[in-house]
Amino acid sequence: MNHSFRALLWLNTLTAIGMATCVITGQIKISFELFGYPIIFPASNLFFAFLTFPITDIITDVYGKREANVTVWIGFVSQLTTILILEVCMLFPGDTAKLEPFHVGGWVVFVGSAIAYLTSQFWDVYFFHWIKENWTGDKHLWIRNNLSTFSSQLINSTIFISFVFGIDELLVMMSGSILVKWVIALLDTPFVYLGKYFLTRRREIAFS
Repeated sequence: MNHSFRALLWLNTLTAIGMATCVITGQIKISFELFGYPIIFPASNLFFAFLTFPITDIITDVYGKREANVTVWIGFVSQLTTILILEVCMLFPGDTAKLEPFHVGGWVVFVGSAIAYLTSQFWDVYFFHWIKENWTGDKHLWIRNNLSTFSSQLINSTIFISFVFGIDELLVMMSGSILVKWVIALLDTPFVYLGKYFLTRRREIAFS
């Protein structure tokens, strides 16, 4: 098992975990006040924002667009598999009734999340790659990481909130959702640099 395979295996596993948690947390709202201003957003933002876009950005930068697109599909399959597992469990009697809240919203969350996820993630991979090829080259990772993530998060939140919670909730939840995702995007930038350094360094050692 070579280094690249092990690295992609771990990164893809993290993406799969992040997408699986969205099935359960996607229909739950987190709300609090910040300087007197109400902040409301889906709980899935916390996991989705940190375990998807940074990972595909690292993979795109180190291994290329093709590998990053594979990761996007792995996340999608992980979410679909989680939904199917819940559906199968609900067919049996017993304590499986406790899964009903996730069963009811599961497919709605899945369809809305799938459309939002695939659209925004493929855009993120494409735009990140485009910025690198046409603007920054191999320098200024923070620029392509944040520009691609900010734009893709805007796409994701708009589609997801509209589909799962309704157009009426879009204006209510949009600002909080985007604020949380953009803050996470800024905070994860050092981890993207660290991930790229570690993977690039290990590749250099492997080929030396």
